[in-house]
Amino acid sequence: MILNKILFPVFLTVLCIGVAACGPSAEELNTTGKEKLKNEDIEGALEDFNKAIEKDPKYAEAYLNRGFVYGNTGELQDALADFDKAITLDSGYVEAYYNRGFIYGYFEEYEKSMADFNRVIELNPKDSEAYINRALIRSRLGDREGELADLKEAARLGDPTARSWLKDNNIDWEEQPVNPGSNDSAVEEKTAD
Repeated sequence: MILNKILFPVFLTVLCIGVAACGPSAEELNTTGKEKLKNEDIEGALEDFNKAIEKDPKYAEAYLNRGFVYGNTGELQDALADFDKAITLDSGYVEAYYNRGFIYGYFEEYEKSMADFNRVIELNPKDSEAYINRALIRSRLGDREGELADLKEAARLGDPTARSWLKDNNIDWEEQPVNPGSNDSAVEEKTAD
């Protein structure tokens, strides 16, 4: 009986210390980091994302979110590294490819940017913004036919900006491509009479 009176408080003390040391999970830290980011507490968000990664180095979403912070603070190489890590951990992580594609475009690494937007479209073929971003990269690479094909696809998917631009330039986008998915499918411009 006396032994129980001594061991029980010791057990409770060890348990409390153990629980306190564990703290919030990586998922909880990621969630609080996103809330801090919404409230423009950049430093607090970064701290939470760092702690989430510390808790679980294989938690891809924490790398993605920390990459957002780095990207928004102009630390593009760090953002790129975090998006790379998120993709390494989850090869189907659309948001990571999307953001990495933006950064590659900013660095004028257009082939890498194109590869990332191709992957986004492969993973989510109804993402009209991915087609618009790929059209921009194709434009910078001088691929006018590919640029127009992507803008037309974005318009078909309902993107108002693509529709407006094509309409303003008298380009018909409502017809389906002759051979979707083929690189040699000619997408002809039609002018209004």
